[in-house]
Amino acid sequence: MAAERGPQAAGPMHRLFFALWPDQALQARLVERLPSLAATGRGRPQRPDQWHLTLEFLGSVPAGRLPALEQAADAVEGRCFEICFDCVEYWRRSQVLCLSASTIPAPLTGLVSGLRSALAARAFEPERREFRPHLTLARRVLRAPRKRPIEPLAWPASEFVLAESVTGPAGSRYLVRRRWPLVE
Repeated sequence: MAAERGPQAAGPMHRLFFALWPDQALQARLVERLPSLAATGRGRPQRPDQWHLTLEFLGSVPAGRLPALEQAADAVEGRCFEICFDCVEYWRRSQVLCLSASTIPAPLTGLVSGLRSALAARAFEPERREFRPHLTLARRVLRAPRKRPIEPLAWPASEFVLAESVTGPAGSRYLVRRRWPLVE
């Protein structure tokens, strides 16, 4: 978790993360494909407005630190890439069913590494666990679904975003706060 080092600043907090966000064409393909995949494991399917690929989870960040987060993202020089989700995984401990990729593109690894370095340079503590790109299909899945092959799903990435999780009476909503382009 990319929490701040040192004392927390007073004021409003924002629950934030950097992510890849599906464009409208990809979201339409996901809407067609993911419900049937999620249904194989039961549980609570993720809503389409929540589909994303987390690059770096930041957690609660004081409002006064938002400029430092944006400066960190400004410093990253990521390249466009495509990730191919070709596996369905069940994570028993967290009770999550997700799409994953058997191969992680080098530009994606570089983007995450660049974000983590830029965050550390601005007094944030990046996540220490190994980056595992995935797209959550369903939560609260109590048992692994029957394994079956899936048609690979290509996700072309041309930008990354800073997103905020806002909790309300109807549950959480994810809002894109800002976008950064990746270069060709």
